[in-house]
Parts: sequence; structure tokens; C-alpha cells
Amino acid sequence: MLAYKQNLTIKNPKHLELSDLPLKAGQQVEVIILVKEDATVINPAQNYTDSEWEELKPDERRELETQYVLNNPELVKKVALAEENYRKNKYFIPTDEQLGFDNGN
Repeated sequence: MLAYKQNLTIKNPKHLELSDLPLKAGQQVEVIILVKEDATVINPAQNYTDSEWEELKPDERRELETQYVLNNPELVKKVALAEENYRKNKYFIPTDEQLGFDNGN
């Protein structure tokens, strides 16, 4: 199943308009509406002291860092831009500092 994503702001709760979809007339689709949570950025690492954080396995820290990025719309945009530039051979890979991570240096 193919998926297409559009972010919309509801102007009229009785009417939802999707436009510019890459679909053919008569093609059947299933629509699922996901309501975005409050825009508060959740930082899973804030539940750990520095020493507890250091005791976590590297893959556990990476998972928490990934959750942080995915819950931060601004960082998601930065990652998407970096990926787009990379595909265009502009080879930009954001640093931990640019993504808001404290790497201890």
C-alpha cells in the first residue's frame, strides 16, 4: 500500500479538502486522520541523570535521541533538508550540535 502525507490545519471541521494528490480519477483510497499532539517537544533524555545516561547502552541512547528528533518538528525539517541536499550531491550531514545534541565535547 502506498502512503501520501499532507499536513493541514482544519479551518472548517465539517469539511476537509485534500489537493494535489498523485492519484487517478476513480482510484479507491482509504483515509486515516491522525490528530497532531500539542507541539511541545518531548525530550526522553530529560528523565535521566548524567550518570544514568552514560550507563545506558549506545543503542538505547540512539533510540532516545531518535525519539527526540522525531518529536521535534524543527529537527525533522533539518534532517529532511539534509537528506534532500545529500540526494542532490550537496553532501551536508548535520552534526550532533546542529541537531541539538550535547555530545560532551
